[in-house]
Amino acid sequence: MQQGLDYEKLLIKSDPLMRTMKMEIDLFHGGDQIEIAIVSAPNMSLKIERDRINKLVEEFENIPYCIGKNGTEFWLREYIKYAEQTGSFLLEDDIWSWNRGVYKR
Repeated sequence: MQQGLDYEKLLIKSDPLMRTMKMEIDLFHGGDQIEIAIVSAPNMSLKIERDRINKLVEEFENIPYCIGKNGTEFWLREYIKYAEQTGSFLLEDDIWSWNRGVYKR
């Protein structure tokens, strides 16, 4: 694991998000936050790979003194809820169902 991913390294100084990120840090300074980026992401169209990523997130959420799911923003959970509600659920080994669900709705 490599430490050092922060908004100052991700955004240019003129980006409007820079102000928003700084404000978020100023307002929610009550605890440490981490952001995790997976550099070589697996094939997320495969359920087994999504399950592996979910397990990784759950391991972080179960660290002592962590507030669990209430403190996690995780796009995959929201995407799965969306897919279940709209009937565009991901088909195993079908990258096109993933692309349609993400990019065409």
